[in-house]
Amino acid sequence: MGAALFNADHSRLGDELARVEAAGLDFVHLDVFDGRFVPDLGFPPRTIEHLRPLTRLPFEVHLAAEEPLRFLPALRDAGVDLLLLHVESVRLLYEAVFSVRDAGLRVGLVFGLGTPLELLPPVAGMLDAVLLLARVTGEGASGASFNPMVIPRVRRARELIDQAEAGVDLQVAGGVRREHVRDLVAAGATSLALGGGIYRVPDMGAEVRAIRRMLAGEAVDVG
Repeated sequence: MGAALFNADHSRLGDELARVEAAGLDFVHLDVFDGRFVPDLGFPPRTIEHLRPLTRLPFEVHLAAEEPLRFLPALRDAGVDLLLLHVESVRLLYEAVFSVRDAGLRVGLVFGLGTPLELLPPVAGMLDAVLLLARVTGEGASGASFNPMVIPRVRRARELIDQAEAGVDLQVAGGVRREHVRDLVAAGATSLALGGGIYRVPDMGAEVRAIRRMLAGEAVDVG
């Protein structure tokens, strides 16, 4: 499980990273938006570079931008571990994936809710991760919630990944909360990036522990 830092208090990001680490999350999910591909703006590479020394947790970037590879050198230099590219934003998919890997980063692809998953098999063997969005990118600011149509998409993505015999981490992000976790994991998800689901609760650590107990098969109130 990872923490989507976009949901944190941006006036105290260092403290928020410490809280994420203390809560037992496994990675930090950082949204880099350009205001064009999606209407919202996200973390610039300079901010990520300043945050990098503050935690040992891996940094993954969800890059929702037009011409996304223009950000690649800055994100590499900022210390990003995994770069997730929107399939909708690149013209030459194989070449884009190769460029990220050639720069020394782990690479993944992001699929919006309406994007066909059949673009996945030709490049599945080159990927470290696939991220399926459970709502429209950037809509979290307007209160948009988790869309359950992502669950059969997770199931289909898992089938395609397994058919390709690829060791790909299948992630879901966008409005994911405790009540969605069982269905997503049962469908084949292996990682979840949690935003409001851990930030808008009284105790982040307690929520993370409850989700982990749920995944271990214990009876937990879905809350």
